[in-house]
Amino acid sequence: MRTIAVVNQKGGCGKTITSINLSAFLAREQRRVLLVDMDPQGHATLGLLTDAAQPSRTMYEVFLPDAGRPPTGLGDVIRPVRENLDVAPSDILLSAIPETLAGRVGREDILSEAMASVEGRYDYVIVDCPPNVGLLTFNTLKACSEAIVPMDPSFFSLHGLGKLLETIEVLAKETDHHIAVRALVTLYSGRSAFAKAVLDEIRRHLDGRHFETVIRYSVKLAEAASHGVPIAHYSRDCVGFDDYRALAVEVLQQEAAMRQRERVTIKRNATGASARDDGAGSSVPAVTPEGVMFTIEAPDAERVQLAGDFNNWTLDGNDMEAMDGVWKKVVKLPPGRYRYRYVVDGRWQNDPLNTTVEPSPYGGEDSVLVMDERVATAG
Repeated sequence: MRTIAVVNQKGGCGKTITSINLSAFLAREQRRVLLVDMDPQGHATLGLLTDAAQPSRTMYEVFLPDAGRPPTGLGDVIRPVRENLDVAPSDILLSAIPETLAGRVGREDILSEAMASVEGRYDYVIVDCPPNVGLLTFNTLKACSEAIVPMDPSFFSLHGLGKLLETIEVLAKETDHHIAVRALVTLYSGRSAFAKAVLDEIRRHLDGRHFETVIRYSVKLAEAASHGVPIAHYSRDCVGFDDYRALAVEVLQQEAAMRQRERVTIKRNATGASARDDGAGSSVPAVTPEGVMFTIEAPDAERVQLAGDFNNWTLDGNDMEAMDGVWKKVVKLPPGRYRYRYVVDGRWQNDPLNTTVEPSPYGGEDSVLVMDERVATAG
């Protein structure tokens, strides 16, 4: 179960819109998704449930059970929204929790324990955080292993991101709980030189820690939320639909990379060695009698290509072949040092299984493969 916090202490950056629409598109891809609304404003709840369907119990009861009633679990407040998508709703009462629980031992772990009770029921738990760093946000960060930081292209967003990263670093030091953080640029108009400059600055400072997808401004996104419907079920003919669908694809590609890492780890633990035991600590690319086997798992991709120093970064004629969602290509390489990337449906990315990377002159990171005489002649 992947647990993802959507968090930013700055308001008005598309945090709730991102929570709603990422959840909806993941559900469309047959993933079981729970959206937990941890914002006392309850906007994620309003954006998914109609007024007539407002819940009687919310996350407030999960955090502060009524002394006269049995404890309320997360499963007790969850409401179905549509196929594969549920919501754990919130309302203004949740704003009283930080003060009410002040000084109580274990108050930072309430959401972690609640989410553990639904382990196995969902593939994804997306948590919409309040626009501040307090007890509710701290609970969310402790309960999640990943964080998406939506940010509009502005100076204040860059400043706020720095403060949020400091908070996450403090959390890691105090609790030894580490979170993978990625920034997501939202509300992007692209019409001003300043917006483009901020986007370039974000990508430069957060190399490897941002989504390639950019969410463009679309009034349809706000319209859909006002009707209690995700954009996926409101309007297909808008950039909001295209961009959040692309974001979901990017998140699913990360899922595929995680599964591949897990299989490699299991294989290493079982055999005591990697497929390419050359002392480099990486199992791919693998040396075979036919050449170097480049491999990437991308089950949802329609086309994957391989580009690198060895083919002058040319995509034409360098398509990889798919088999059961795994894309492969064998390249004969003499000894040397090579930079390379995979291009998945037009999106450039480094090798998720190769930990050796270096900054690319064109942005992002290139994976690095070193072939010495001993490796080149292996097999």
